[in-house]
Amino acid sequence: MKTKTSFKTSALAASAVLALTAAQASTDYGPAVNRPMSGCSKWYTSGNGHHFCVIHDMEGYYASNLSYLNNCSVSASIHYMVNGKKDTSSDYAAGEISQSVREAYYAWHARCWNTYAWGTEHEGFVSNPAWFTEEMYVASAALQRHLILQTGHPIDRNHIIGHDQKRFSAWVTWVNANYAMDPTCNSHTDPGTSWNWTHFMDLINGGGGATKTAVTKDNPAAAFTGTWATGTSSTDKLGSDYRFHSTAPISEPATWTTALNTSATWNVRAWWPQGSNRSTVAPYIVTHSGGTTTVTKNQQTGGGAWQLLGSWSMSSGKVELSCWAATGYIVVADGVKWD
Repeated sequence: MKTKTSFKTSALAASAVLALTAAQASTDYGPAVNRPMSGCSKWYTSGNGHHFCVIHDMEGYYASNLSYLNNCSVSASIHYMVNGKKDTSSDYAAGEISQSVREAYYAWHARCWNTYAWGTEHEGFVSNPAWFTEEMYVASAALQRHLILQTGHPIDRNHIIGHDQKRFSAWVTWVNANYAMDPTCNSHTDPGTSWNWTHFMDLINGGGGATKTAVTKDNPAAAFTGTWATGTSSTDKLGSDYRFHSTAPISEPATWTTALNTSATWNVRAWWPQGSNRSTVAPYIVTHSGGTTTVTKNQQTGGGAWQLLGSWSMSSGKVELSCWAATGYIVVADGVKWD
């Protein structure tokens, strides 16, 4: 999908500016402005899970594309759009982000990749890297980190990809080995060879420092010993489901592990969907450089968010959620994050 709307101050762009001045902040991503389409639903409500962040450029301008991609007669859509330059007094700020499609859905931006990916459009052109400003890189990098941490996948170039990713043969081979998705179904060339991937990935990774990692219950790095069941009914879950186990004096933990790219002090956080049948003393066992520490959490509250377990020095990550607590309840395993 490329929109070819290469006009900055046309009547359409001007009307878009006027119509969108009252937009509100996004509920999915606080720094973004919520600018949804009206009168149509150009997205899929279900898919194969969000595994990739696809980077596009607009081959056009931010204000124009805000209107174009929200037009119900256009068979294309996108989750987020990022501005590159403020080059007129009526233009939006450099680095501004708009959200058009909710993160839970699957926008129409990358053909057969749609049901696997989020998409972000960036103001600019493959042929002119001047549009890819530092404000754009910084804003989009924070957005992509926000997105990829929800998946539990590594922050790497296998999962944060260009619309032109098929030009990398190693990635094509990797996708063919790991997904049913066709890695060559897109013919576009954006964002092109002028997109500074080294700098962009460095920004996403926090300036070359510690990689921030989340491991969900669906990630291969999460393991479950014993009789953990799958639940879907809680609306504050992370992803499409979660695991739960009745409390009992038995050693059948849920375990999350991850490789951390630096030895440092890490914040360790857990996510669970809350409920009245949850344990009030769910025991999380955190392994760190000094040994292990058990932290109990009340899972009847605090659901639907990353809750801090504590901060420790460590060079690798391991957290276990034990079911060994007062009987008559359940413990719920959904995700763990190191940052």
